[in-house]
Amino acid sequence: MYASIHYLTVEQGEIVVDLGSGAGFDVFLAAQKVGPRGKAIGVDMNKDMLERAERNKGRAQSDNVSFVESRITTVALPDAIADCIISNCVVNLVPEGQKQLVFNEMFRLLKTGGRVAISDILTRKELSQELKRDMALYVGCIAGASQVKQYEQYLQTVGFHEILIVDAHHDLNVYKMKGAETSSHCCGTDAKNPCCEKSSSCCDNKTLEQGDAFESSRNSFADLDFNEWAGSFKIYAVKA
Repeated sequence: MYASIHYLTVEQGEIVVDLGSGAGFDVFLAAQKVGPRGKAIGVDMNKDMLERAERNKGRAQSDNVSFVESRITTVALPDAIADCIISNCVVNLVPEGQKQLVFNEMFRLLKTGGRVAISDILTRKELSQELKRDMALYVGCIAGASQVKQYEQYLQTVGFHEILIVDAHHDLNVYKMKGAETSSHCCGTDAKNPCCEKSSSCCDNKTLEQGDAFESSRNSFADLDFNEWAGSFKIYAVKA
């Protein structure tokens, strides 16, 4: 059952962990909220992105920020370290068979009473095989997305309570656009930080072949309403 959660705001003195932190934009925002008594930790497996994050840290002079090189399925941090886990459209890119591991890690990292507050692309119904095979859709973070009911099950399986999954009603059809426009916000055009921009590690365009193959796949979905199949969601849960 979905519950109403009234304590999602990050507080002064808390420790926040961002899974798939990329260049660290959300980490720096969290660091401002937790203040000098708190800490914001970014976790990413991409060395290039971590180097960029460290450069950003130097420019920001953020003493309460740190970054860890690690996969989000096996995070190199101790148990019960975090008050809040955040993540911006990263879990959907984890292979289906490993996604439960991500939620297991979230639970392990959180203190009792800690909470999850993440954004992700989820599907409203089972994707067709054609959609799943179309790697171009990984730019839009759609092809690897889990169904809403699967996401809830992942959270329940490891022991989370007060699960709340909210449709953000962002337009996913922006991913039909070519080039730079395809690298749009992973969780909607008004998301505060772009997950799929060229600098991001979660939807890196370097993994995709552009050109004729991309154009062909894009044209094949010209008349398809992506919003019918998937949506951008906000997901909240609590470790009791």
